[in-house]
Amino acid sequence: ETLSMPRMVVHVLGRIGYVFILHIWPYFNFPLWKAVIWATVPGVMLSVCFMVNTQINHLSEPCAHASSSEFFKHQIITAQNFGNDSLFCYYFSGGLNYQIEHHLFPMINHCHLPALSPGVRRICKKYGVPYNHVSGYGEALAEHFAHTASMAAKPQ
Repeated sequence: ETLSMPRMVVHVLGRIGYVFILHIWPYFNFPLWKAVIWATVPGVMLSVCFMVNTQINHLSEPCAHASSSEFFKHQIITAQNFGNDSLFCYYFSGGLNYQIEHHLFPMINHCHLPALSPGVRRICKKYGVPYNHVSGYGEALAEHFAHTASMAAKPQ
């Protein structure tokens, strides 16, 4: 879909404003050390948050080595949900804690994923498909680091 001209102008101005405020303006208004912090820390923080929220959903033992020739089954067994009972996990991850449902229904807004989850769980149970889920960030990170450590171990 092509953006209308007014929408395109607002989009381009928004991008220019973002680059100016984050990467140009600080160097004219702060000492160099403060400008570097202003220009790098937010990007680093957002990158770390994004990486944490995406890697714990796929890089754990049950998910990383799973595979199926059936498309929907493959989407389910190669993803992991976490903290589905936690508003903090939901808001901090931007709904990525419902990764299984996100992969099954990628065009559905994340605000609807919690409502879809119980039905997906029932269908998985009915057909014996593993529904990978952990309690929250702590357990998800522990599984991720355990998987990462196992990948670093020399094969016996």
